[in-house]
Amino acid sequence: MARRTDGIVPAMPTVDRSGVPIYYETHGDLGDPVLLLMGLGTDAHGWELQVPAFAARHRVLLLDNRGIGRSGKPPGPYSIAQLADDAVAVLDAVGLARAHVVGLSMGGMIAQEIALSHPARLGALVLAATFARPAREVLETTERGSQAVAGAPSLLGLLGRGAGGAAVDPLQMMRFLMPLVFSKQFLRERRDWLFQFFARSMGYGFSMEAFFGQVSAVLAHDTTSRLGGLSLPTLVITGTADALVPPHHSDELSRLIPGARLLRFEGATHGLQLEIADRFNASVLEFLAAHPL
Repeated sequence: MARRTDGIVPAMPTVDRSGVPIYYETHGDLGDPVLLLMGLGTDAHGWELQVPAFAARHRVLLLDNRGIGRSGKPPGPYSIAQLADDAVAVLDAVGLARAHVVGLSMGGMIAQEIALSHPARLGALVLAATFARPAREVLETTERGSQAVAGAPSLLGLLGRGAGGAAVDPLQMMRFLMPLVFSKQFLRERRDWLFQFFARSMGYGFSMEAFFGQVSAVLAHDTTSRLGGLSLPTLVITGTADALVPPHHSDELSRLIPGARLLRFEGATHGLQLEIADRFNASVLEFLAAHPL
């Protein structure tokens, strides 16, 4: 569904998942379909610098993961398998038997699970700024975050406060996460744009309880014992300055997935799809063109 520019708000397409609506939209109608899967606490607007470039060559499918944006926000915990099944249900809703999948951060974990549980549904696989399992740094960052935003000594302590939402200020959470996701220069130069970006997402309603439902899915993710069975063309992307998911996670992914290609962007951060959108887009589109469905 292309975005309207005439001020008219179109009806939002959703697929029902046991009473939880999953929002999706499509852009473009040329070439192989591509499903874009966004990360923790971010809705489909996180791909807005990809959509024009990708839709010029592909039919692009976006969705808001459960717990964020225009999708339902039931209490957690969630699982990556559950989020993957949501995405497959969206593929079914638009009548796509197969698609390339590009996943960023938590979206990359969802993409791994789709590849492992529904391999016939995928063409090529792109895993950006993500991991097969959370290493020590990720767990330590989670602990620092829980203490910074709510004074909880651990994530379990934080989740224990009203199931993880009542005691937490979403803006305080964003202040903690933004320096981990973007460079100082990007935060300084694009401050107004980022404020509008997150204000728009907050306008759809934000549930800290649902956010921590996603966090629980991320922390429980571990595909290390299963990735060796993949036989899909796979591109693993990392930024060497990623402070949220350090590059060695991508090194592990590329070792575990047979034939995977590893692409490092020097100096790029976790939010590389926004900070270096042109280079990210060119690299992904080149990879997808080399592996048609």
